[in-house]
Amino acid sequence: MTPGGSGLFRLWRDRRRAAWAAAAVAGLVYLNALGNGFAYDDVHIVAENESIHSLQTLPDALLRPYWPEESGRELGLWRPVTTGVLGLEWALFGPRPALFHAVNVALHAAVTALTVLLAAEVVAVPAALLAGLLFAVHPVHVEAVANVVGVAELLAAFFFLLACLAHLRSGPATGWKAALGVSTLYLLAFGAKEGAATLPAALLVLDAARQRLGLRDVGRYLSRRWRLYGAMGVVAAAMLVARERVLGSIASPLGPLGAGLLEEGVPRIWTLGAIWSHYVRLMALPLDLSSDYVPDVLPIYLGWGALNTVGVVLALAV
Repeated sequence: MTPGGSGLFRLWRDRRRAAWAAAAVAGLVYLNALGNGFAYDDVHIVAENESIHSLQTLPDALLRPYWPEESGRELGLWRPVTTGVLGLEWALFGPRPALFHAVNVALHAAVTALTVLLAAEVVAVPAALLAGLLFAVHPVHVEAVANVVGVAELLAAFFFLLACLAHLRSGPATGWKAALGVSTLYLLAFGAKEGAATLPAALLVLDAARQRLGLRDVGRYLSRRWRLYGAMGVVAAAMLVARERVLGSIASPLGPLGAGLLEEGVPRIWTLGAIWSHYVRLMALPLDLSSDYVPDVLPIYLGWGALNTVGVVLALAV
């Protein structure tokens, strides 16, 4: 049998077909989200946020905290790209949540396709397809896809993965054109959600994995990539300065809801260590996902124990 004679064979050999297949699965498993309304944070950030309900007021909303209430600065969130996208969606759809959810589902499918394409740069296509299918159906993504405000995670992931893919395809040395392109995607990802600030580290890890870099190779590596990291450094600095202007600080010192004890001098590393253990577990065993943020979903730790010690060791090992 020739390779062209089997659709399944082409799927396992062609990264584009694999990406389309994984994206289709991602869309199918979340079609039930189209019947959702506005829930939880959707109500405050989208449905009742009049500042994004008009294209005239939307530009001003981009320069304000992500949360529209008076506590917006205290929560320490500024996501202008996400705010802008939600405002444009409202201008197009109005108060019809089904269409907002359709955008999220489409973005999840696109991010899944990028996951396959990126993985195919470093592993064989069958392994990349398996990674994409796992990503498509993994229940840890439910909140990001099924809630309208989850578009922040989806946008950040889309631009983040697109930047990674563009970087890997730019060659072993980065010219100014590629550096500016990746940095523009970095700006969009960072502006969608704060976690995308880690993109420079992700690119370093990808290069180290593909090129088998060691400590002796750092000088040679930086001589080829200095334009990239220089441009991303400018973007990161600009975003941090802008956050300080909008929020009054780079990051909010407040503890999460229900965790006021962390503001009273209790070292956060005790609780963070336990959370890191849960992060690792959730990658393989998402057995107790919760839609609630009430206290004691993750208890505050007041000293070292087995779980938070394991978490710190895992974080250092990774």
